[in-house]
Amino acid sequence: MAKYFGDIAKGCKDILSGGISYDNKFNVSTKVAGQNVKADLVSKGTDVTASATANYAVDKDISADVTVNEKGDVKATLSHAGVVEGLKTTVSGEPANLAKTLKIANAFLSGDVGVKADVSGVLGTPKADVSMLYNAGDFQVGAEAAISAKGVGAYALAAQTKIDDVVAAVILADKLDTVKASAVFKLDGSTSAAAEATYKIASGDLKLAAGATTKLDSGHTARLVLSSAGNAQCTYSGEVAKGLQGTACAQVDQALKYKYGLQFNYKI
Repeated sequence: MAKYFGDIAKGCKDILSGGISYDNKFNVSTKVAGQNVKADLVSKGTDVTASATANYAVDKDISADVTVNEKGDVKATLSHAGVVEGLKTTVSGEPANLAKTLKIANAFLSGDVGVKADVSGVLGTPKADVSMLYNAGDFQVGAEAAISAKGVGAYALAAQTKIDDVVAAVILADKLDTVKASAVFKLDGSTSAAAEATYKIASGDLKLAAGATTKLDSGHTARLVLSSAGNAQCTYSGEVAKGLQGTACAQVDQALKYKYGLQFNYKI
């Protein structure tokens, strides 16, 4: 069930593109003095980046994150929930460059309504990304828009419904010029399939994608995604060793050109 606008068609996105990466990544996480700490190493072609993040829970409603990358850039995030029931506010930015990086994100959930309002460029040229969703049980409808000093920029409308084991969604994006229609089918307790059609009204361009994911008896998960662009993608993920989760992603096109990525997450 969708709670916010971004949750509409999320099940389809998770199958067709969620977690698919062709970067090589290694992540280590642990607890130090009861607080969460993690380190990330990412290899993308010949570029290698690294970061370390520490999370500190001030109390049950307040938490802070500090991230430092290999260049020494520092990003801080402070999240506060509970000032107003159902509201969570997150303030983030780089202390050395607050004029460009300060961002305030708000998520509000009350009854059948979910609202998000993210404001970037707070100290410069403000821009707000605002969305709202109304939940009517098995049917949700929502809208989003980007608002700046110039007025309303991009905007979109969306609706989603669940009928038995099928979740269907329609999104009108790019100022209503793009139509995305999708459906997720739960085939059994371990297998789901998804299909999506994306149509550009102005150009008449049509793209199709379909995929399926299944959980194997070993506890590992396999996925296959096909697209009308001629690409086939597959992923395989699961526990490699105690505390070590691994994911392998690969793509091949009609010309038999391929790429792949390996991601590992180790929890101590």
